Amino acid sequence: MRNYEYFNKFADGLTYFGTILQPTVTFNPQKNLSLEGGVFLRKDYGAKALNDNQSTFRINYHPGKWQIIAGQLKGNVSHHLPEAIYNYDRIITNHLEFGNQFIYEDSTLHFDAWINWENMIYKISPVQEVISGGFHGDWKYLNTKTWEVNIPFSFLVYHKGGQIDTPDRPLQTLLNTAIGAEIKYHYNNKPHHYIFADAQWMTFNDFSFTKVFPANNGYGIMANLGWKFGHTSLSTTYWNANNFYAVHGAPLYSSSSEQMNNPGYYQSNRNLLFVRLISDYNISKNFSISARLEPYWDLDNPSFEFSNSLFLTYRDAFDLKRRN
Repeated sequence: MRNYEYFNKFADGLTYFGTILQPTVTFNPQKNLSLEGGVFLRKDYGAKALNDNQSTFRINYHPGKWQIIAGQLKGNVSHHLPEAIYNYDRIITNHLEFGNQFIYEDSTLHFDAWINWENMIYKISPVQEVISGGFHGDWKYLNTKTWEVNIPFSFLVYHKGGQIDTPDRPLQTLLNTAIGAEIKYHYNNKPHHYIFADAQWMTFNDFSFTKVFPANNGYGIMANLGWKFGHTSLSTTYWNANNFYAVHGAPLYSSSSEQMNNPGYYQSNRNLLFVRLISDYNISKNFSISARLEPYWDLDNPSFEFSNSLFLTYRDAFDLKRRN
């Protein structure tokens, strides 16, 4: 359940309430190779039919510190992009991503590079093809028992076009980037007890031949300060942006509105302050509960609104057959 009590001109006030189920069968022909197939089902409560049902496939070759994936990607929140560029809601609305992905991880460096083919078209198509590709890296500059310093850097490219579609619509090529720093101070020897602060500089650039936005480029600054104590964290987020836009970003951060009652409304500067209270509880090895309460203030258009969420997640894996 994810609920938005919003009445602003940028983000719709709406509620997602339902169940996502994805059973998968995995075959491991060798130690570092996995072949996966399954089905994805999404059921929204209050709707008589399934909202989405698709078959899923994945080949995962994982030698050493690498993973090379073809098919269903490890997507949405697993990309670790900032919410202004990649909306957290995509774990519900766009859960499946298909394409190619390269992941690397060791003690000091993690990166994820991917291509997500969002909309395939065939000759002669009434719609345009849509492709996105991105990169997220995280470099651990310092990692001791007391201090952590991480340098995150990312980009996301979005392209909409094609040569075998019938409508005469302009091509779009948009780029978002982000770079910043994160500091954590572990104030005792207990796990998940620390104070953190981070900041990221984000940009927007429109490389389309035909411009569709009032500004060709823009920027945003996101700063967080928080306290993690066991299962719970309390943090504040400050967002200041000028002519910023991200196709897949949370709409509240954007200068260009896609809200149903105000499409095309534009406000060059966005100035927001969030408070986030998040609790994550592992009830058992396989079952967890996550609750979020996130009020925010629009400092340019004085108003107080909030969102709240509750996620119940069950994950399990067991052998159907073991070969000698």
